[in-house]
Amino acid sequence: MSTSKATVPQDTAPLPHPPKTDRPTRAWMADLGVLGVAIVWGSTYVAMQWTGQYISVPAFLFLRFALGALAITALSLHLWRHVTRDEVLLGCLFGILLFAILFLETLGVRYTLASNAGFLIALSVMLVPLAERLFLRVRIARTIYPLTLLSVAGCALLTLHQGLSIRSGDLIILAAALIRAGQIVLFSARTQGRDLSLLRVTAIELWVVAAGGLLVALLQPGRSWAQITQLPTSAWLVIAYLGIAGTAFAFLVQLHAARASSPTRVGLVLSTEPFFAAVFAVILLDEHLGPVQILGGGLILLSAIAGRWVDARHRNGSPTTKTPEQRETPP
Repeated sequence: MSTSKATVPQDTAPLPHPPKTDRPTRAWMADLGVLGVAIVWGSTYVAMQWTGQYISVPAFLFLRFALGALAITALSLHLWRHVTRDEVLLGCLFGILLFAILFLETLGVRYTLASNAGFLIALSVMLVPLAERLFLRVRIARTIYPLTLLSVAGCALLTLHQGLSIRSGDLIILAAALIRAGQIVLFSARTQGRDLSLLRVTAIELWVVAAGGLLVALLQPGRSWAQITQLPTSAWLVIAYLGIAGTAFAFLVQLHAARASSPTRVGLVLSTEPFFAAVFAVILLDEHLGPVQILGGGLILLSAIAGRWVDARHRNGSPTTKTPEQRETPP
C-alpha cells in the first residue's frame, strides 16, 4: 500500500480547477447517472422483499456486496498498486456507514409496510440540504427548502395511501434515513478537490459491507450456509442483479456525483426513487395507482427537476450566491 501522492492514477478526479465551461456538463452527466441509480434502486424494493423469503439479512448483504465488490475490483486490478492510505480510510469509513444503512433498511422493511419504508427513507432528501447548511456552512438557495418539503409531500401521497400506521420497523428505517443523509454530505466534504480513486474507494467500501454481512452471518453459521446452498437459480439471478446494477454501478455513480455535483442535488434526484419503486410495483406486481398516488409521483418529479435547476443556477456563479467551493467564513 503506497502513501505517496506523486503518481496520480488515471481514474482519479479531474484536474482540481477545471474550466468553468466543463462544470455544467459534468454536473448534468452526474445528474443523469444519479437518475439511473434512482431507477435501479426503485426496482430493488420488489427484489429485496422477494429474496427475503429465502435468505437472512446478513447473508443477503454478504452475497450482494461481495458480488458488487468483485465486479469493481476486477475492473481496476491494474490500479491497486497505487492505493493510498486516505483511500483505505475513507473506504472503510463509508463502508461502515453503508453497512449500517443497508442493514437497517433491509431489516426495517421486513417489520413495516413497504409504503412506510419508502416514505421514511424519503425524509433523507429533506435532511441533506439542512445538513449541508449546518455542518458544511454552504449557502443553500432558499427555494430548495420548500422544494424538499414538496418532494416529501409527494412521497407521502404516493406511498401512504393506506395511512401512516406506526410499526416496529419504522424507527429502524428512520435511523437509516438519518445515516443516509449524513453519508451523502460527509462524502462530498471529505473528497471534493482531492486526488482519490473512486474505483478503489468504492471497492473498499463494498468489501467492508460484505465483510460486515459475513461476520454477522457467522453468528448463525449453520443456518446461513444452508440458506446460501439452497438458494434457487432465480434467487441467484436476482442477487446478481442487485450486486452488479444495484450495488457496483449504483454506489460508484453516487460517489462520483457527490464530487461532480452537490449533496443537495444528489439528494433531490435520488428522491425520485419512490416514484420508480411505484412504477416497478405496477409493472411487476400488477399494483394499481390511484389519482392521489399519481399526483404524489408528479410532485416528486416536479420537485426534483425544479430543485436541480435552482441548485445549478445558485452554484454556477449567480451574482448573489456562492459556488460550492465558497464556504461561509465562521463569525
